[in-house]
Amino acid sequence: MEQGIDIYQDTVNENYVDTYRVSPSARHFDKHGAYTLHPKGTQDYNNFWRTEADRCLNGFTTEDGKLHVTGFHYFYLNYCRMQRVIDRVDPKTGEVISERFESFPRFYDEDHYYFNKLDEARRTNKHMVVLKARRKGFSYKAAAMLCRNYFLKKKSKNFVYAGLKEHLEGEDAILTKTWLIMNFIDVHTAWTQPRLKNGGMAKIAGYKERVKGTYVDRGVLNSISGISLKDDPDKVRGKGADLAFYEEAGDFKELLDAWNRAMPSFKQGNKTLGLMVAFGTGGTEGDGFEGLNELFYNPEAYDVLEFENEWSEASMGTKCGYFCPIYKILEGFIDEDGNSQEEAAKEFELGEREKKRKGADPKSYDSYLAENPWTPEEATLQASGNLFNLGMIK
Repeated sequence: MEQGIDIYQDTVNENYVDTYRVSPSARHFDKHGAYTLHPKGTQDYNNFWRTEADRCLNGFTTEDGKLHVTGFHYFYLNYCRMQRVIDRVDPKTGEVISERFESFPRFYDEDHYYFNKLDEARRTNKHMVVLKARRKGFSYKAAAMLCRNYFLKKKSKNFVYAGLKEHLEGEDAILTKTWLIMNFIDVHTAWTQPRLKNGGMAKIAGYKERVKGTYVDRGVLNSISGISLKDDPDKVRGKGADLAFYEEAGDFKELLDAWNRAMPSFKQGNKTLGLMVAFGTGGTEGDGFEGLNELFYNPEAYDVLEFENEWSEASMGTKCGYFCPIYKILEGFIDEDGNSQEEAAKEFELGEREKKRKGADPKSYDSYLAENPWTPEEATLQASGNLFNLGMIK
């Protein structure tokens, strides 16, 4: 639980300004190629890293007190290297070309809301369920949170569960991103840790020390472990943790069983001892989506933080999990301070839908809506053998 100044803005309708101020260390690194120019081992060097660790654990507030980010958000903005889309102007033609480029994340209004709600869930003994449009960076945000705990919280255990192993270790998978961020931090910060285990889908920080003729485990003993639960949700039993992510929860047949079996390890009386987060995107064919659907629409039954369903006219006033629609933080429709330009994004998305609507395949439009949803109902459209276009019927 974070102990930062409690001045969270609880809405994404805030028009944020000068948001570069919450990424001071990332900006210094971009300018100088290092987080600090103080010589290693000096008092100034040690003070810098102590201050940064405090910001990553307890949050950071701008000097004027108008913008606060949680510790997880600060770590994400300043220590998470990721692939982002940037626009490059061709010097010969003047044309704008979009390319992938490794950099630090930008501050986005919806990210700020999300990280604040994660903190609220932890402070109020709740968990989080996330239903989202695709390509919103949630795997990177999760990877950054895992790394923050690994490097800065003593004896911190962290797990990533998935129904399929490829959702953990693939080219674009969460553990792959986690290890890349970890490598960057090992090279460029003072937080490098020796490792007791450094292979497969797990890393454990620590070292062996000979004591009275035998070797014992020493050090911070922080860990990150990926576990595939295919056909065996019992693997979660007894695995209490600071963090547990359920990756690709929309394609996770064992999700609900795993969630229920993990719950006792995260709870003692009315207190929650860690945070579980399930996140996924719609469009899954078959029964893999049922668990995420149940958690999202019945949050109270599963100790999940509740949100007012403000996205669906037919469901106004009901409770559900957290939803990130396609028109939030949509590339090309975000201003320089990270504010989503929602009306322009909606207009663009309506044009994209009109194009998709003209296709001959009756399932194609449903699949598009489920992966690029405007409402939770669209995200829960499941591709099936139905010959009717469910999206257009809705």
